[in-house]
Amino acid sequence: MTRTYNWGILAPGNIAGKFVAELQEVKSAKVLAVGSRDLFRAKEFAATWQIEHCYGSYEELVADPDIDIVYIASPHSFHAAHTKLCLKHKKAVLCEKAFALNSSDVSEMIETARQEKVFLMEAFMTPHQPSYQEARKIINSGLLGEIKHLHGWFGFNKSPYDLNGRLFNPALGGGALLDVGLYPLFDALWFLGEPIHIDAFADLTPRNIDQSISVSMQFNEGKSASIFASFLATAGVGTDILCEKGLLRLRRTSSLNQWLEIILPGEPVKTIHFDESSCGLKQEALEAMKCLDENRLESAIMSHQNSLQLMKLLDRIREEAGILLPI
Repeated sequence: MTRTYNWGILAPGNIAGKFVAELQEVKSAKVLAVGSRDLFRAKEFAATWQIEHCYGSYEELVADPDIDIVYIASPHSFHAAHTKLCLKHKKAVLCEKAFALNSSDVSEMIETARQEKVFLMEAFMTPHQPSYQEARKIINSGLLGEIKHLHGWFGFNKSPYDLNGRLFNPALGGGALLDVGLYPLFDALWFLGEPIHIDAFADLTPRNIDQSISVSMQFNEGKSASIFASFLATAGVGTDILCEKGLLRLRRTSSLNQWLEIILPGEPVKTIHFDESSCGLKQEALEAMKCLDENRLESAIMSHQNSLQLMKLLDRIREEAGILLPI
């Protein structure tokens, strides 16, 4: 990096804490301020992470002239409004996934960034990780032959749960699909491209929140994918890529602990581990700051088109599964 970038944290929640913990390892980044609708929460977060400034409103945060880029960690339903607030104050934005509630919102966010000529990127961990870069190299090398099927999952057991909490609240964009299902869905897009047919089934709560969802997709050339996401099943997270000559497994227990397994008939399993320093949420921040160094308005790794394509796929799946969220 050519300089140190001052970061502002918008909404001090659990994911914001994880992000700041990793960001403190990056020499070119300084977390300068945190903003919350509750000044007490902002002060508490600032004290935990030794942050200089705290604000009791998001408007105060984005008005700070010393902030270069804002990390948005509010609930999904507020991402579009908070992103546009930052962009209109000429603050670069790294906004947590899910980028918004629907593709219409995402299009507006992208258009605002272009009009204001300000950098915008979705904080989507996957494509920045060395495990995914290596997996793509392995697939492209032909070692395993053509992909025939991808199976991806992300699930945990949240019960007993609070029906008014974020995960189960329709007003906050709750549901397994938007919270964790988009990870294996992105894997399908990453490795297989745009699906030509989708079937989806959701186990819905009385408030129409998907507590589990399964998706079956068909692609060109006879390829297929099956996706499962859940707040009820202790499934962990993983992706298996079934190919002509063998199997590629992507695994992680956290953003920092990732590995690949290459399985070929008659050969020992080859495992590739990745050092923590090369993994994690900090890779999103490094990419964002690199883009700012290069005066770019979007990332080539997680582009505006990547985010829009993913959200359009999520829209299609929700329609197929009968999931309705406030618009």
